[in-house]
Amino acid sequence: MAEEADIQTITGRAAFAARLCLVVGLVLMAMGQTVLFALLGPVGRELGLSEIMVGGIISLAAVTVVIASPWWGRRVDRWGRRPVFLIAMIGLSVTTLLFAATLQAGLTGLWTGITAFAILALTRMIYGFAVTGAQPAAAAWMADTTTAQGRTGGMAIIGAAFGLGAVLGPTLAWLMAGMSLLAPLYLISALALGAACLAWWTLHETLPAGSETTLRLAPTDQRIRRTLLIVLVIFVVISSIQQSVAFYVQDIAGLDAVETAARVGQAMALLATVMFVTQATIATSKPEPRLIVSTGAAIGAVGCLVLALWPTQIGILLAHALFGLGFGAMIPGLQGQASIAVSAQEQGATGGLVAAGMAAGYAIGPVFGTALYMVAPVLPYVIAGGLMMAVFTVSAITSRPDKTAHKRRAGRA
Repeated sequence: MAEEADIQTITGRAAFAARLCLVVGLVLMAMGQTVLFALLGPVGRELGLSEIMVGGIISLAAVTVVIASPWWGRRVDRWGRRPVFLIAMIGLSVTTLLFAATLQAGLTGLWTGITAFAILALTRMIYGFAVTGAQPAAAAWMADTTTAQGRTGGMAIIGAAFGLGAVLGPTLAWLMAGMSLLAPLYLISALALGAACLAWWTLHETLPAGSETTLRLAPTDQRIRRTLLIVLVIFVVISSIQQSVAFYVQDIAGLDAVETAARVGQAMALLATVMFVTQATIATSKPEPRLIVSTGAAIGAVGCLVLALWPTQIGILLAHALFGLGFGAMIPGLQGQASIAVSAQEQGATGGLVAAGMAAGYAIGPVFGTALYMVAPVLPYVIAGGLMMAVFTVSAITSRPDKTAHKRRAGRA
């Protein structure tokens, strides 16, 4: 656990400006990710891509993030929180523009089929590497400036930023569907450049002394391994649902690409709105992490059941509202658990491993979900519900985290 003496004191306007900078950057990062769940399915079909190819693009990018996240996490503990966050914002701007231009070229007929798949996958992998440092940098900065009691609330601010971005991404896809399917990507690219400028002026460095000599943190470390496994499972569930639901909506209702993007955008905007409200509430109430993880898992399981049994637009919207409530509680709870379990000098590395777990879920989930969908359209949601119940069971029967490993490690420090 981070020592109270290591807490960095930033107050007043400086604290507000720095947190605003982190929120803006993470909002844009989330927008760049979630807008694709509404766009890439129908656009991919226009380019001659199969469902598994569309899922593969997201999965390959997520594999890149899995590999890069621990590396960026260690850079956060060596270079500092500020420079890594700046690099991520510039990378977000450049690589989002590159991906939009690549899609535009495909829509004009420059490439289709397997060629389009290869080029889109490569550009998305470049994106994945470029933006990965943002989350561990933000999580480490928040850990540096909060006490252990306020850690879950601090991580909920990060989650709320992602939630707000997740609202705005699909909402842009929905509102701009009749104008241009790719317009949201161009807008996100421009705004990300502005976020980099904001970070340059407002984000203060909080790197604790001695971080550069910290031992390398392994994902098998007893203090965090259970938390990382749950992170992996829930992000497999989230991404498998998000990637398959556009096909589900389109095939059930017999819609074209534009109508599908609009309906899926509505559902994802609702999910993200509920998630944002949930995490904003957690940021102020600061509940016990394990309680909100188990409760969120149960709510998510109910959402999967609704999605499987009620495939109308009303049922899909209700399911996504339940997902927003459940996942909105689980994510900051898991981030708080991981952060509290380690020392102040390991916050960047821990944030990197949590980000890697999330990305690993996104690497597995899209292909997992689309493969199940090809067997039976309802199957992704049945399996997802079972996984959420497994998480609920593990979280509910676990009394408290293992503190012995931390004490042994702290004794060696």
